[in-house]
Amino acid sequence: MKDLAISKPKILVIGGSGFVGGRLVEAARQQGYPVGYTYTRQPLSLPGALAYRLDLTSPDTALESCLADFQPQVVVYSALPPVLSPYPLHHEISVKGLKRTITAIKSLSAPPLLVFISTNTVFANGNGLYREDQPTDPHLRTDTYRDYALTKAEAEQIAISNWPDTLIARTSIVDGYDLGGKLNSRLLALVERLRSGQPLPRFTDRFISPTLVDNLVETILEIIQPAFRYRGVLHLAGSQRLSDFEYGRLLASKLGLSPDLITPDSIKAVPTLAGGPADASLSVSFTQRLLQTRLLNVEEQLTRIFGQ
Repeated sequence: MKDLAISKPKILVIGGSGFVGGRLVEAARQQGYPVGYTYTRQPLSLPGALAYRLDLTSPDTALESCLADFQPQVVVYSALPPVLSPYPLHHEISVKGLKRTITAIKSLSAPPLLVFISTNTVFANGNGLYREDQPTDPHLRTDTYRDYALTKAEAEQIAISNWPDTLIARTSIVDGYDLGGKLNSRLLALVERLRSGQPLPRFTDRFISPTLVDNLVETILEIIQPAFRYRGVLHLAGSQRLSDFEYGRLLASKLGLSPDLITPDSIKAVPTLAGGPADASLSVSFTQRLLQTRLLNVEEQLTRIFGQ
């Protein structure tokens, strides 16, 4: 087992009031990291974490000012508009915001590590179990996630091409509790429907690799350590590939309900999704070899969310 460095780098989370960002700020603060974060509307209730109000769609210099003031050793870029936002908003935040961040960190007294939080949606050909070194192809998507995918893939290339000390952290279908202890909306909707006794149609022909937010945060806190020397693309996602249908049956069983509540459905019957990949799973074998933190399978994730 590798020993992580004892020193704790100074972290700035851009987009720290979001689902993943908020949980990362909380975990970093609890573990004694010097941590700051940006927010758009309301700061987090986390004493000890330095908050900076920031609107990435504004031409003001709040982004540059917070970087100059905080002087981070690690910048985690997790800013993200609602996933189904129009292309201009995605481009403003994921592409232009990242470009501004890279320009600003070039002026800092010490160059920080940049961690860009990305997504499995940058892949589209449907073969699944995508490796970290495979070329992205978001232009092939015609589903509702196309704009999100295009801008995330563009931002990945901007980061890698313009800042050598970069880690691209791709993840997939992140579930779990938010900073307020509430289950994320996608998983909560499934749970509520199952507990009401209603049948839940799930795709038998779409394959995914769900991720637990706690596990994602644990891996981010590992890869920002000075002892972690790899630079490039990582897949910080769950270790198991399965269909939506199989996931639903595992979820029902974990809730103590009949797996027969999950009924088969096909992604081909949903026009808004049919233009996306039938298999969106990520391979994590390369990344796992680099990590001390173990990437969890679905059974382990659900146990950590709901208990035994």
